[in-house]
Amino acid sequence: MTRKEFVTKATESLAEQYSPGEAKAISVRILSHFLGLSEYEYSVEPNVVIPKPYLVKIQSALEELAAGRPVQYVIGEETFAGRIFHVSEAVLIPRPETEQMCRLIIDEWRKSGYQELRILDACTGSGCIAWTLAAAFPKAQVLAFDVDEEALDVAKGQRIFLDEAGRQPLQTPPVFFKADILEGPPEEIDDIDILVSNPPYVCESEKAFMAPNVLDYEPEKALFVPDSDPLRFYKALAGWAAGTVKTGGKCWFEINEAYGVQSRELFESRGFSDVEVLEDFRGKPRFVTFTKWF
Repeated sequence: MTRKEFVTKATESLAEQYSPGEAKAISVRILSHFLGLSEYEYSVEPNVVIPKPYLVKIQSALEELAAGRPVQYVIGEETFAGRIFHVSEAVLIPRPETEQMCRLIIDEWRKSGYQELRILDACTGSGCIAWTLAAAFPKAQVLAFDVDEEALDVAKGQRIFLDEAGRQPLQTPPVFFKADILEGPPEEIDDIDILVSNPPYVCESEKAFMAPNVLDYEPEKALFVPDSDPLRFYKALAGWAAGTVKTGGKCWFEINEAYGVQSRELFESRGFSDVEVLEDFRGKPRFVTFTKWF
């Protein structure tokens, strides 16, 4: 079977779950991953025959995809902010919205010229936020926590480099620790310049509108909150902000688009200043940011 023949077959087999364009893109991604090709190599040499040992692997991967398993879990990785992160079903697949939040933080603080930051990433999951900010600010001390041991194992095990070409390792990687956001911050965590988080924020009632490959494979506890308490984790984050962030420090949280107004009102009611709700690249209210001045 040639590369082109595999992509054609795979695209057809995924037609029920994905649009034709998405199905083809996933098929090429699977082929490229297991053969160690760039997509450019596939494009210029589509008629090369796939060696049998590799054919077995990619056909097995195709069966997993046809069963609904997300491609990121099938190949065990996802690209985020120009770097490859390991993912498993213990952690959420990193999303473009979260990458946008990282880029907003990086752009703002680079303009300030202040590099020796203390950054805290709450509910770190795969560690994509913590590692990305550590790479952007090599002089920073980045702390990150999660309540889940398996997620922490994934975050700690990332191999992220200072440069996107993968040549220079980070000299000061993030420090990961176990903590429950709902129980409040440990006394030793303080003097934080940036508190950032992508906590669970999808309401249980929203499950009816979500794709099966998300519901069946991504960790529920990293996604969902009760309809009766949709801001549960933001109330907790307000406590972390009050207890850990220094005067003049700033917070950035990803939020549910349906609760932009409520999120802003929550943090304003707790005495935080300059509370703003920012839109993502789709025009949805997706981030809340504010400064601590007390």
